[in-house]
Amino acid sequence: MDDNKIVPSKIHLTSIKWEKQNTILSADKLNKNPFYDIIVSHNIMHNLEKEVVKIRLFLDVIAVTEDKNINQGGNYEVDFIFKIEDLQDQYQISNEKPLFSGIFVSTLLGISYSTLRGMLFTMWKDTYLSSVILPIIATSELLKSKR
Repeated sequence: MDDNKIVPSKIHLTSIKWEKQNTILSADKLNKNPFYDIIVSHNIMHNLEKEVVKIRLFLDVIAVTEDKNINQGGNYEVDFIFKIEDLQDQYQISNEKPLFSGIFVSTLLGISYSTLRGMLFTMWKDTYLSSVILPIIATSELLKSKR
C-alpha cells in the first residue's frame, strides 16, 4: 500500500448496473407525509489482474407513519464498476487475501453513494417519493455496513 494515497485521476467509474429496482408506490395519496426509514449497505468484489473493483450498494426505503409501515418505498441493488489504474497500491496481502485500505474503499463508497443519490432523485422526481432525498452519510458508517 502506498501510504493510502488516493489519486482521483486513476479512478474510473466505467459502468453502473441496476441489479434490482423495485419501487413501491402507494395507490392512494397518503393523508400524512410519512417518515422514510432508509437502510444502506454494501459489498465489494474485485479482480486484481484486471484492476477492477465492484461496489454493490443495497438500499431499502420503507415509509412509516405513526409506528406503522406503509406499502411505499423500495428495494434497490446497484453495481458500480471501477477501473483503478494503481490498484496494486491500494491493498496489501494478508492471509493470502487482499486487504484494501479503508480510505480507498471509503472513497469508492462515497462516489457510489453520491451517484446513487442523484440517480434516485431523478427516478423519483415525478412520484410520491419526490420529497425523499437520501441523507448525506459518513462513509465510515457505510464502510461498516457490509452485506
